[in-house]
Amino acid sequence: MNAIDLLKQQHREVEELFEKIEDAEADEEKKRLFRDLASKLVGHDGIEREIFYPACEEAVGLSDELGEALVEHGVVEFSLYQADQAIGQEDFEFKVKVLKELVEHHVKEEENVFFPKVQKALGDDKLDSLGEELNDAFEDTQAEDYHQPLFENLRQVLAGTLKPVVPDSDERAEQRRPSASRRKAARKSA
Repeated sequence: MNAIDLLKQQHREVEELFEKIEDAEADEEKKRLFRDLASKLVGHDGIEREIFYPACEEAVGLSDELGEALVEHGVVEFSLYQADQAIGQEDFEFKVKVLKELVEHHVKEEENVFFPKVQKALGDDKLDSLGEELNDAFEDTQAEDYHQPLFENLRQVLAGTLKPVVPDSDERAEQRRPSASRRKAARKSA
């Protein structure tokens, strides 16, 4: 699947999760659906900001559309963090609604304005190879807890960093390994 088709598919999955959260009546169901949504949003953000957007910038430069998309990702991350912190609180649903509105705005601009320009600039072969890379990276994110990448992204947003600071592969591997204290705690609870 090419990169744009994959990203659009993920947009539809996120839209569906927002609808399910709105329709859910039980608080536990809302929490479960939100955690799934958060995991997908953090993974989607990661593959766009770390792989897709840099490829786009290489092809078309830092256009207005790309710059806005990067800034919007930061706003979405902040809103996602706020909703995540509000799980079980009275204002959770309000924060999820605002998050939904931000995501809808971003998706609309990305799909209607940015993607057509990217399609033309990158071409089918590059989009196909990017699609495979994005899919593999996204699947990796779904196997992990979303909180650590969300906190790291938020830290970068608050620092005013437009582009993600991506650790080299050795650092990423180290980050994925449980720390000694977490391994010890996991053994105690088992």
